[in-house]
Amino acid sequence: MARLGCQEPTFARTGDYSFTDATEAVPIFEDMGASFMEYQRELLKLYFARDDAGDFASRSICVSIPRQNGKSYAARWYCVWMAAHEGMNVLYSCHHGKVARSMFKKICDIVTNDHDLASCLKPNGMGIYKAAGSEGIYFVDENGRDSGMIEFQTRMSSNVRGESYAVIVVDEAQELTSVQAEGLTPTRMAQANPQTLYIGTPPGPMCPGDVFKTIHDRSHDGDSDVWWLEWAVDELPEKDAPRSDLMEKAYRTNPAMGTLIREDVMLDTMDTMSIDSFAREILGWWPPALLLDYAIAANRFEALAVDDAPASGRTAYGVKFAPDGSEVSLAAARIDGDAVYVEQIRREPMALGLGWLAEWIAQRKNAGCCCVIDGKSGAQALVDKLGTMPVNYIVTPSASQVIAACTAMVDRVNEGTLEWFRPQADLLDSAVTSTRRKIGSTGGWGFGGENPIPIEAASLALWGVLNSKRNPERKQRIG
Repeated sequence: MARLGCQEPTFARTGDYSFTDATEAVPIFEDMGASFMEYQRELLKLYFARDDAGDFASRSICVSIPRQNGKSYAARWYCVWMAAHEGMNVLYSCHHGKVARSMFKKICDIVTNDHDLASCLKPNGMGIYKAAGSEGIYFVDENGRDSGMIEFQTRMSSNVRGESYAVIVVDEAQELTSVQAEGLTPTRMAQANPQTLYIGTPPGPMCPGDVFKTIHDRSHDGDSDVWWLEWAVDELPEKDAPRSDLMEKAYRTNPAMGTLIREDVMLDTMDTMSIDSFAREILGWWPPALLLDYAIAANRFEALAVDDAPASGRTAYGVKFAPDGSEVSLAAARIDGDAVYVEQIRREPMALGLGWLAEWIAQRKNAGCCCVIDGKSGAQALVDKLGTMPVNYIVTPSASQVIAACTAMVDRVNEGTLEWFRPQADLLDSAVTSTRRKIGSTGGWGFGGENPIPIEAASLALWGVLNSKRNPERKQRIG
């Protein structure tokens, strides 16, 4: 029999409960084709745990476990039960859009592959809503009345305001920032019996999330009522630790060893990762507190949001290509009287090509004062594709000008002399999670982190509108 990873957490802080509905639910899930590891069964027992009054035994449950161990699998089935059987409103919240779409598809498969569940969907094609960014699954009760639902959202602070959910699953919990948490928390306040599940991994060195880390620290200090479970080594292994020792630690901290994770793959991973990355990503190690140099104060940026974009004024555009050439972000800036305004226009993968972007920029050559294009991975290709443009309309900034653009953005935020369009959650996330990235040897900096290109594009547009001397003959709305 193959050796299996340890199913018991290395650290757990939970509380008492009277009973658990997992006793009823898990056998039903298995009849539907689910296959759980023992640790996933134990997680479901805690998710379903109730007190004497029948309420959730814990309002918040956190699970920290290394990647590729199937940590969201139990939660997906739990969401289905809460929505279809209990009639609750459920939110599945993710940091990345691709994760939200993946979870939507996987939960859709659970529902549509079971006749009884599929029959509970809202009729006339209204049970599954597939619009990107607003995916949802909607159920009716035995009388055909609206019942529970599962909605899927990326985790931006303004995305779910005004909605109300009884159960919230916070996937990729290590990425959750305080600003984003402030947007999620009110959505469950009106519920009589709410619950939140946090599922994540230890944060990386550039991870902006602070909520999961705070709960982790309080749980280990015994200063929290939140239920916390983790699979993790306590200390960073020695750099030259024997592979056999690392393998033992891998089996202790990865319950999917022997099922989802093969030993030969684990050995290869040891040889291709630095010891600190291996410890964090594979052994669940929580590094000491990281002091990230965030470029923009979250509360200051969010306070500058406005509900309406200015209809006229001097306008410039900014284009930023990701360093790895994977995507491009387009933004605009406008001066309208004393107000300086920035807006994200569009963000697309480079797999879409440059045709749409070149056409968009060319159509506005008589409307904007300039278009500032930056990024070694695509700027020159875009300029070549644009061909002949009006003099001074296309600007490819130097390193010092990029530094000036980023500095101008931060200065405007700190001074409170900037506005941005409130519904643009991607721009908000980029602004409040970006760090300072050194540029060159002069002490200058640009935006870094995991999602910098929207705020970089907006900064380029801002710099352009503040500095360009070109005066286009006619005006046009930004978007």
